[in-house]
Amino acid sequence: MAKGFMTGMALIRCNSGVAPVPLLLPVSHGVTSKGQPLVNANDHIPMMNILPFGICSKKPAAPPGANICIPITPMAWKKGDKNCFVAGAPALTKDSCLTCMMGGTIKFV
Repeated sequence: MAKGFMTGMALIRCNSGVAPVPLLLPVSHGVTSKGQPLVNANDHIPMMNILPFGICSKKPAAPPGANICIPITPMAWKKGDKNCFVAGAPALTKDSCLTCMMGGTIKFV
């Protein structure tokens, strides 16, 4: 698709984390591109869609292990395509972003 719509398993990265992870889509919305399921602005649920990014630079390092990333993403993705809806929500594009309440910004790699 010309606009670069994103699909499940596309890599995402938090600017406060250390490792990219795939955006998970446990259940397809029923819309695909090149055989891959498209994702929408509502695919922001921690541990279901958004996995930990390793160590979080926004969290204190003490005690040891306290700075492990636990995404806090209660709000929908921003900058979804306003003209293309997938299951009632804007389709995500390469320019879409998601804010973590710890202070990080999540974007597609």
